[in-house]
Amino acid sequence: MLARRFLCLLCITLIGALQACGGGGGGGSTDAEAAPNTLYLDAPFVSSSSMAEQCTLAPQKQFIRAYLDEVYLWPELVQRRNTLAYDTPADYFSAILAPPSVDRFSFSSSIDEADARETAEAFDVGIYWIQPGTDALPVWRIARVEPDSPAMKAGLQRGDTLYGRIATSLGTSQTTMGYYNFSYLRQGELFKANLTPSLINEDPVSQTKVIDNKTAKVGYISFESHYGNAQDQLIESIYALSYEGIDELVIDLRYNSGGFLYISGTLASMLAPADTLLSEPVFIRLQPNSKLTNLYQTAVLRMANTIQYAENNAKYKTGTFLPQLKIKRVYVLTTGATCSASESLINGLRGVGVTVHTIGETTCGKPYGMTRQDNCGTAYYPIEFRGVNALGESDFSNGFAPRCMVSDDLDHERGDAREAQLSAALTHMQTGQCPAKVVVPDNSAASRQMSPKPLMTAQTPPQRQRPGMAILQPRH
Repeated sequence: MLARRFLCLLCITLIGALQACGGGGGGGSTDAEAAPNTLYLDAPFVSSSSMAEQCTLAPQKQFIRAYLDEVYLWPELVQRRNTLAYDTPADYFSAILAPPSVDRFSFSSSIDEADARETAEAFDVGIYWIQPGTDALPVWRIARVEPDSPAMKAGLQRGDTLYGRIATSLGTSQTTMGYYNFSYLRQGELFKANLTPSLINEDPVSQTKVIDNKTAKVGYISFESHYGNAQDQLIESIYALSYEGIDELVIDLRYNSGGFLYISGTLASMLAPADTLLSEPVFIRLQPNSKLTNLYQTAVLRMANTIQYAENNAKYKTGTFLPQLKIKRVYVLTTGATCSASESLINGLRGVGVTVHTIGETTCGKPYGMTRQDNCGTAYYPIEFRGVNALGESDFSNGFAPRCMVSDDLDHERGDAREAQLSAALTHMQTGQCPAKVVVPDNSAASRQMSPKPLMTAQTPPQRQRPGMAILQPRH
């Protein structure tokens, strides 16, 4: 599967070392080894590699507990739980993670779902809902419609408002004919949508255009996720904008919840000043738990004028020279769904002195990353490291507050100069000031439904989960 791939060349040695020593765990034994009916697993733990792919229930839980002790960023905060209280390994994994006040992001999924996520494939209808209302008066509207999806073909648009509930059989199966039916309002008129889910390829870069902002040519890129062929698409977008000779750049990251860090690093390399790249400065340095510090000494993603890593099927190969934009600053449009690798782009650019103005809402606050670890049909993603920029900065656990606070404007298409966030960016370029009138969000939609752990209630439209991630590399 495409998930079994290297995401950055610098980490090959690191991963090999981890695998060679069982992920850093020692020998030792567990209570479960001494007495099979023991309810708790306590130190010293066996190495996770010694329990890998032993797919009865007890060894899977031993694997999880040992693996967290080896690689988890907060091994001292792993919670002691009764192993027999959890029917599945995934439930046990979730239960023993550090409390949510520390870790909001670690998660697990099936291997099939993980592979689909990382290749930007989905069995879905192609709608991303957000809630711009309040908990007391929930209103769900369409934020984005995936190109060539069932929703796009049915004429659904950004801003359409859900009326009532959704009737759906939407799941992960591609063998059963599903349905996704609902009513919606558009400009006061009621419509019905009867959609059939299908396999869609999510478009990671949905729009690239040039906007004439009176005295400046402004490039605009709508960047949706750090997955699939995002790197190739971004390179082609920067080539196009370079050819146009743009003066300013706006990157729309409002729904980009993250993904592969090497893609974020490639984009940063195309935006940083060319002379800065000569020394190949740090983009993100990875800081793990104390047990892995020595192994992570070379775990640094750097900016460069060439591609540092590319997939085997990529159009632009490793070592290819990257296009450069001659710009002095970058504007980024954000919401609470702007997360992880997207935040690393902001932090990494600022670390090498690039001015980055964020316009919109506070980002999700995830200066952490993980590597995927598969075992017995489940992909585990425990937080494994904190990412710091060239200045050693990573203090954005509460998110990046915007330079100009502006709500997501669902009444205009993204890329439309009249849309509130883009309009605010264009105004700031000309005047250095935020617009006089902005709508302050009272409940950021994106931070709820498109967050790593979306709130699922009876009122919440069913849709594919898009965890915010900064993934280094899958381990198998």
